[in-house]
Amino acid sequence: MKKSILIVDDEPTILKLLEFVLLKDYEVILKPNGYEAINWLEGGNKPDLIILDVNMPYFNGPEFLKSIKISGLFSSIPVIVLTGTSDINKVRQELGFPVNEIIHKPFNPTKLKDAVQYLLSENRKFTTSEN
Repeated sequence: MKKSILIVDDEPTILKLLEFVLLKDYEVILKPNGYEAINWLEGGNKPDLIILDVNMPYFNGPEFLKSIKISGLFSSIPVIVLTGTSDINKVRQELGFPVNEIIHKPFNPTKLKDAVQYLLSENRKFTTSEN
């Protein structure tokens, strides 16, 4: 059974690119904003990993992250954050909660796949990345 990845990004081209890069190896669920993603989670779904854009309308990345991190059901799900911001400290400050990986847009598909594979492996430990 394939592991599942919830991808939350308001840019349709990024959603399609991520789907293309990951669909062969994983079940991919695409949501265009945090509001729809939270509704999906609250509908009884629990992905193995979340890929999250920081800047989105309606319910942005930091708001979404706060919701899942304070939840007993979703707080242990690994999170990769995608951002166009080059200042990692600013991104960390905006998020307010630790994440497993921060990847800049435009991203390298190989680097993203490597991060996903590592975070979904059985031997991983919780870490935060400076990348």
